Amino acid sequence: MRFCPNCDNIMLPRNGKLYCQACDEEFDLKNEQSDFKIIKKIKHDDSEGSPIIVKGEFAGRRIGSEDRKAFEEFFSGSEESGY
Repeated sequence: MRFCPNCDNIMLPRNGKLYCQACDEEFDLKNEQSDFKIIKKIKHDDSEGSPIIVKGEFAGRRIGSEDRKAFEEFFSGSEESGY
């Protein structure tokens, strides 16, 4: 990660140079590796729910009574264990 020498904002790779969005200036890479990777990590709270993704072919279909009973049995003990 490199910071702008003028305003101390984060510089991003652009056109083989480092670019500062605040100053609108490009800076040459001096003896640095030109393979920059932008990585963004997202941290989630435990209070956030996980999305449930249903494939289009299964949307609108109902589960059978045996499957529903199996799900209920599986998840009925989870409240007692604190989950």
